Amino acid sequence: METSTLDLAYLESDPSTKHPSACIYVKAGAAKNYAGLAAGKLLTSRCLNFNELDAEIRRLHAELDEIRARARKKFYRAESAAAGAA
Repeated sequence: METSTLDLAYLESDPSTKHPSACIYVKAGAAKNYAGLAAGKLLTSRCLNFNELDAEIRRLHAELDEIRARARKKFYRAESAAAGAA
C-alpha cells in the first residue's frame, strides 16, 4: 500500500492573480507545483495570504478531529462487543 503525504505548494506569482499564492496538496511521487496538479489532489483552496492558508489548515484539523472521534467510537464499540462475546 502506497502512503501519501501532504505538502505546501507555493507560487511566487500565481498566473491568475500575479500575486503569491499557496495551497496544501496530497503529495504522491515527485513533487510538482500546484499549477500542474490535478484538481483532485488539492486539499485546500488557493490562498492569497498566510491568514487564508492558516484558516484552511485549521479547517483540515477540524475535519481530522471529527474523523478521529468517529473512528474512536467505532473501535471502542467493536472492542466492547468482542469483550462481551468472550
